[in-house]
Amino acid sequence: MSQLRSAPEVRREMAALIADAVAEPDEERRRALLVLADHWADILRRRNQTQAPN
Repeated sequence: MSQLRSAPEVRREMAALIADAVAEPDEERRRALLVLADHWADILRRRNQTQAPN
């Protein structure tokens, strides 16, 4: 199994997906790219919750 991406890598991936979505002329593809970015954001939020001290 591969290593998990670091938080900065996840943020770069989200930024790249959003940038692609902004430039995307196809509305369905744009929405799909934004959904993928949202999934990455959710992964980052969940990871931060599990690493936060009680």
